[in-house]
Amino acid sequence: MIKYKVPSKKTIREERTVLLFDENGNLTQVPLVLTWSSRRSWSLEVSAGGVVTLRLPHGFSERRTDEIIREKSSWILKALEKQKERSRERELAKPRHTEEEKKVLEQQYIRRARTVFPQRVEYFEPFLPSRHRAVTGIRIRAQKTRWGSCSSKGTLSFNWKLMMAPDEVIDYVVVHELCHLCEMNHSKRFWSLVGTILPDYQRRRRWLKENGHLLDL
Repeated sequence: MIKYKVPSKKTIREERTVLLFDENGNLTQVPLVLTWSSRRSWSLEVSAGGVVTLRLPHGFSERRTDEIIREKSSWILKALEKQKERSRERELAKPRHTEEEKKVLEQQYIRRARTVFPQRVEYFEPFLPSRHRAVTGIRIRAQKTRWGSCSSKGTLSFNWKLMMAPDEVIDYVVVHELCHLCEMNHSKRFWSLVGTILPDYQRRRRWLKENGHLLDL
């Protein structure tokens, strides 16, 4: 059994390397990021950059952590292969801009994002229940693995690369992060709230999941 040392609450991230068996019984080394937080349940994600992250509640048992990795080994390896394929597709589809052109385009998208996101937040915020926390700020960032985030203090952050996505996808990310002002999790209540505001959010979410890797310069 793989041994993991659960860190104190001050430690929120550790990097490990695990050995996983593929369908042919071959061993593959996989870098794994473990994070611990005050969340109530675990989640597993393979990002567009091929980073495998297992998010756990504080105090999660070593035995169950090991079981999750073993049970999900096939899924992890398939997801990593899928991300590699998407990376190859992205390289083939990517416009061949010079570095100077990329800088100019990025600044143009960032300027647009600084206008669009506040407008969409202002539009959708009244749809939230009155109990929601207030929006304290909006940041435009270049996150590598996230399209948006919501801090416990009410600061919303959005990835400027979403300016290359359809408007309806931008609205989905805005609503998603706004709903975290009511539910700082991805529980059934959270998704129910998202669905109340955007009944077709699953279609928009699916587009981002399938095409998000193409939103790059």
